[in-house]
Amino acid sequence: MAVTQENLAEHYSRSYWEPIGLGRAWAEIEAGRVADPETELTLREHAEFLAEHLFGTLRKTPETPDERISVIVEDFYSAREEQALPPPPPQLPTFEERLDARMPEVLEVWATSQKGHITSRLVVEGLLQYQWPLSTIHQRALAKAMRQAGWT
Repeated sequence: MAVTQENLAEHYSRSYWEPIGLGRAWAEIEAGRVADPETELTLREHAEFLAEHLFGTLRKTPETPDERISVIVEDFYSAREEQALPPPPPQLPTFEERLDARMPEVLEVWATSQKGHITSRLVVEGLLQYQWPLSTIHQRALAKAMRQAGWT
């Protein structure tokens, strides 16, 4: 869309044309006094050029923000809120927590419902719902809990 004097306010930052008026801003544009960017600008110089001619200045923010920028910011933040991460899954109880919760009372009740020999593996997989084989530290904790419950 071509920028004309009638639609200048829609296409240029308010901070550019408001202090000098639309008529004078249009005259500057028509006269070519709005500098074109040079071909070999650094990134900083290019950002300053764009900030000056599209949004006012880098150093001073306009008192009344450009409505188009406000809409973009609102859209951006609503999209970020929609992409919020789901809550992390609850942590499973550790071996020690399972052992403390089921020894010795639950062990006795569970043992009466079992047929045949009760092994350490059967206790770990059946009663504690934990994966066999156990690490050495977990084997020691199981042996200690079984002894305290009266098992040999």
